[in-house]
Order: sequence, then structure tokens, then C-alpha cells
Amino acid sequence: MPRLKIPLDTICVKTGILCPSCQRKVSSGLVKEYEVDIMRKLLDLEERIKELKDAEYVKSYDLGDLLVIVLKLPDWDKDVVRRIRQALSRELNRKVRVVVKGADPREMAAQLLIPLDVRGVNIVWTPDGTQKYVIRVDRKGKRWPAPKEELEKVLSELLDAPVEIRPQGHF
Repeated sequence: MPRLKIPLDTICVKTGILCPSCQRKVSSGLVKEYEVDIMRKLLDLEERIKELKDAEYVKSYDLGDLLVIVLKLPDWDKDVVRRIRQALSRELNRKVRVVVKGADPREMAAQLLIPLDVRGVNIVWTPDGTQKYVIRVDRKGKRWPAPKEELEKVLSELLDAPVEIRPQGHF
């Protein structure tokens, strides 16, 4: 039976006692200490949310008030992502966003930027031949889920290209 794939040993995460190999990953910074708790919660949620059994944990970003959790989910829809986000928010007692790695750039931006509305994503080619994403959002008086610069940094890392978020409409 498939299990949620995580970068550490399942038994180490469940018990909270890390073997030397897992401890090296945490000590080197490959996995942050707070991510161990997130992985434990995801493993606990596996029984209630069956789509997590085929998922892979990629990474988490702690943006102060907001926790961004990146997963690879082979069979997902907005409802699955919403259920995982709500369950983790309850379990971790924090504001959480779940972003599906591998989804199209617009969908990944929409998952991260809730409650903002993503109006469009443009790919801009720079003179040196590299590309940059410009994500247009409509705030309509809604608050940013985290500082704009932090959100741009997370999306840049996930999309492997620079990202600029441009607010449009009413401010």
C-alpha cells in the first residue's frame, strides 16, 4: 500500500527520535526542524484523506503568520487541496496554504495567494533570454496572506524563474 513520501524515515518522524541519517538532513538544513512536525501531521492525516497516500512532501516555507506546504499530488482537485489545507490549519493551529508542485503556474499562484484573485500569468522574456513570470492579482480590498516579497520568493523557487506579483484594480 503506497504511503506519503517524505524526505525522512517514517519511523523517525512518527517517534520524533531521528536516526543519524535523518539528523544529518536536519542539521545540514536540507530539512528544517519545523518540517518534522508538519510531516508527522501529514502522516496522521493519511488515514482520513486518502489522496495523501500517493502524495509526496516537497518542502515547507514559514512566512511568519503563514505556513506554505508544497506537495506533489498525482490525483488532485481543488476540493482535495482545500481539505488538506483545512485539516493542517486545525492540526497546526496556523494559517496554512497547500501548493501542488507541478500544477500550472496560474493554479500554483492561486493556491498560494488565497484570498487574492489571480487574474492572469504572463511569461516575459528578458533580453538575455531568460524568462520571468508576472502574476496579475486583483485585491479588491483583500489583505495579502503574507508580505508580497516573501510570496514572490516562494513562487520564484517553485517555478524556477523570477516572479513579480502585480496588484491591479482597487486598492
